[in-house]
Amino acid sequence: MDKTIYTLWKRCENSYHDLPAVRWLEKKDVKELTYGQLADKTAAIRKGFAAEGFSHKQISLIGTSSVEWITAYMSVVSSSNTAVPLDAALPLADLIDLVSRCDSEGVFLDAKFAAAVPAIKQGCPKVRKIWMLSGETPEGTESVDELINAGKDTAENEPPKEDDICMIVYTSGTTGKSKGVMLTQSNLYCNVEAIVYDKDPGLVFLSVLPVHHAFCLSMDWLNGFWMGSVICINDSLLHMIRNMSIFNPDVMLMVPLMLETIYKRVKALGAGVPLEMLRAKVFGTKLSMIFTGGAHLDEFYIGEFKKLGIDIYEGYGMSECAPVITSNMIGDSKPGSIGRPLPNVEMKFENGEILVRGTSVMKGYYNMEAETAETLKDGWLHTGDKGYMDEDGFVFINGRVKNLIILSNGENISPEEIETKLALNELISEIIITGEDNLLTARIYPEQEAVEGKTEEEIRAALQAVLDGYNKDQPTYKQLSRLVVRKYPFLKNSSRKIIRHEVLRDEPQA
Repeated sequence: MDKTIYTLWKRCENSYHDLPAVRWLEKKDVKELTYGQLADKTAAIRKGFAAEGFSHKQISLIGTSSVEWITAYMSVVSSSNTAVPLDAALPLADLIDLVSRCDSEGVFLDAKFAAAVPAIKQGCPKVRKIWMLSGETPEGTESVDELINAGKDTAENEPPKEDDICMIVYTSGTTGKSKGVMLTQSNLYCNVEAIVYDKDPGLVFLSVLPVHHAFCLSMDWLNGFWMGSVICINDSLLHMIRNMSIFNPDVMLMVPLMLETIYKRVKALGAGVPLEMLRAKVFGTKLSMIFTGGAHLDEFYIGEFKKLGIDIYEGYGMSECAPVITSNMIGDSKPGSIGRPLPNVEMKFENGEILVRGTSVMKGYYNMEAETAETLKDGWLHTGDKGYMDEDGFVFINGRVKNLIILSNGENISPEEIETKLALNELISEIIITGEDNLLTARIYPEQEAVEGKTEEEIRAALQAVLDGYNKDQPTYKQLSRLVVRKYPFLKNSSRKIIRHEVLRDEPQA
């Protein structure tokens, strides 16, 4: 059997035909589609692609998480075309640039972006079809129903091959211009195949991460579908706690910042409240597993959530690996680590940098040969992350190669190592360590509730005391010599990662 998303989706249709696949809120009502209903819709859209001459073409998707978005996405990735999911939170000029750079000929567009249609058509001359996912159809666009009608009497195109480009994912670009990661049909299939865990169909997921992320698409949607799960759509991060109680999930994916924020809420609510009642109030009654990745999560939080009956499994990956590389798994985990490499991954270390190869490693960056050659060398993907493997085969991350601060005395400082330690302090909401003039600077955005009512001088003095406490146990070269107290949070990408090359924006001088 070919290892393609087409064959994965066909197997889901046949195995789980009458089981619920997707649930979402429509006003206050919970709606759902079965696997059979969703498969019928995707097949009808694939026939529309054939009728409109879309075969081996790039098709961009711009919108937030919705049943319409995921239906369009599954239609593209199960066809011979290439899906290009884009971050709907980007400025319009950036979206137009990406649609143009990836040579998209079709665009699925959320109704919220209807006003952007003229700009997209003007800025992206290769785009010949814009399909509105919902709502009205502005001039020059069509509805998805019109696409389906166009293909009513047309046969589908040939199914995709394993080496066809299934998806182009643009990296978040925390350190520079985003790159289009080309993932083949087999890249995605093999990654999902390697991370499936032994659970019966009907497991309930609540999908809260941005839907254009490779982590969300692979671990929530493709992995969930593989297992016959019910994936529930979170309509807004502002409604996440409410939606936990409505959908009552068994499993969730979160980035560490979400977990840290929820923990602070739990701590605020927890005084004198029985753990079982606290758990039900915040998480619902069934949540037992949270998978996390995208940044390091301090082991402290794993222990705290364990007290609430929730196991956290930290993993590691990058878009270039479709995306999961390692993961702690049920019955095989070590808190503080990022788990063992997946069965389809080989790993080695070169000067402390993690190198990987395997069936999930990307084909390259779209139209960026120099960047591809810099990252893929002799079949090995150079991750840019520093780490090591312990005697039990568990992997630990200890920084980014590109983030290293190199002092004139030859000492190399991993800023993430310091940030992780200090971020546990209740006064610190966000922290970045930078190096200037051969000295280390702590740039801190305080936890606003913790400093409420304090003057700027009092806040600075309290934070300086935290740094002094850290410094007394450190060698001279690792001591923090400067403190910058920020008035605003750091700028972040849609993965909720701080954009390091923008840390000086909106910041007072040291």
